[in-house]
Amino acid sequence: MISTARVVVFFSAVALGIVSLLTGLVLYFWPRGPRSGWLVIMGLNKSGWSDLHVYSSILALLAIAVHLILNWKSIKLYVKCLKEI
Repeated sequence: MISTARVVVFFSAVALGIVSLLTGLVLYFWPRGPRSGWLVIMGLNKSGWSDLHVYSSILALLAIAVHLILNWKSIKLYVKCLKEI
């Protein structure tokens, strides 16, 4: 039976990973130049997008770490089965 905590942690990690990916793409394609800092996209300037990217990435890494801890027994079983193949 899948516990609610595992489901919440999994979907949190996926959602935060997607936010990190999208903010990374916004920052990658952000115009460069002296006046590019004045540009505002969806209510955030470049500094705001950068902060959102950093925080969502850190939270995604924490959620992935918790996910690995919660599923450690399963991971060990998968590795054991792979060694037998």
